[in-house]
Amino acid sequence: MSDPAPNTHLSTDCAHAGEEQPESVSTPSVMPIYQTSVFNFPDLDAVDDASSGRRPGFIYGRYGLPNHLALETITAKLEKAEGAIAVASGMGAIVAALWTLLASGDELVVANDSYGGTMNLAARDFSRLGIATRFAPVSNLSAIDAALSPATKVLLVETISNPLWNVIDVAQMAELCHRKDVKLLVDNTVATPYLICPLTLGADVVVHSATKYLGGHHDVTAGILLGDMEFVSRAREVAIRTGAYLAPFDAWMTVRGIKTFALRMERICSNAIQVARFLEGHPKIRRVYYPGLESHAQNAIVRRTMKGLGGGMMSFEVHGEGNAAQAVDEFVRRLNMIRLAPSFGGVTTTLSHPAKTSHRGLTPEQRKDAGISDTLLRMSVGIEEPGDILEELRKALTF
Repeated sequence: MSDPAPNTHLSTDCAHAGEEQPESVSTPSVMPIYQTSVFNFPDLDAVDDASSGRRPGFIYGRYGLPNHLALETITAKLEKAEGAIAVASGMGAIVAALWTLLASGDELVVANDSYGGTMNLAARDFSRLGIATRFAPVSNLSAIDAALSPATKVLLVETISNPLWNVIDVAQMAELCHRKDVKLLVDNTVATPYLICPLTLGADVVVHSATKYLGGHHDVTAGILLGDMEFVSRAREVAIRTGAYLAPFDAWMTVRGIKTFALRMERICSNAIQVARFLEGHPKIRRVYYPGLESHAQNAIVRRTMKGLGGGMMSFEVHGEGNAAQAVDEFVRRLNMIRLAPSFGGVTTTLSHPAKTSHRGLTPEQRKDAGISDTLLRMSVGIEEPGDILEELRKALTF
């Protein structure tokens, strides 16, 4: 460590605390957190070079930090994308993507069984920007075809929809979109690149709520948008101007979560199919929605494009003697290890009630159109011992 500058005062020493660079022949095993909002430059030429992109360099926190770059690099590799942008949340990723792809006077078509936040955004906010939105059933290709008008610029879908887990044929959807000069924007949060990489099948842009499976521990909020370099360059300008970047600690945490992503997904998918089969055969369960089951309407697409794996999410409807809503409440109250939590994708098994959480912002008519009943429960299967999950469910269903 270099000697302190001579003849400095206490206040000067305090202002420059932590600036000394330690000498070391070793390097850290894990990237440090770059908790800085600004970078220093040796001269004006260096400022010009970094700002113009002639030489690599970081400038300001809102423009991106090394922790953001690390997250963008690994997610681009996972999704087989040319580039990526790390932002503050999954909804932030969707906003940045749509803001990049759409302009006033354009039209957006959204799958009508998408995440409730996505549907609210499209219906309530983009209309104020002069962008018309219509909704169409993603499982009906003819209906999607009919919904794409000459004004349509973007079709927004989910590889596996939330919370009924309908599955799209990405290649088929991409062919339809490109024939009509429409960009295909795919939310791959639920399927994840462990199951499918939509960009390799013709999708134009992919987004993730990295809060879910990529981060994977319910301890970070983050989003990712990915595509080719032309899109990423334009979207990065949007992210910079709107201040969409996430904090460096959150980027660091998401990268740390990704280190175990493949191991977690292997265990989660294995557990989920066992849980789905148990629920499907239980007399207190009216219906199970899980794309890994052979009874699922799009299971053939799963077998063809997603390694035959249905992911970690499922929904089901509980019924009992008499009041169905009372049966649901009784089931939830009997759970102990499985917690009620309005998110998904973590290492522990959790349950949520879409009508009261993710889709509560929709009208009763919209929920009905989307097939979301008040007795529908959504489960995110974790990495626990599968027998423990099944025993917890078995006990909770003894009412």
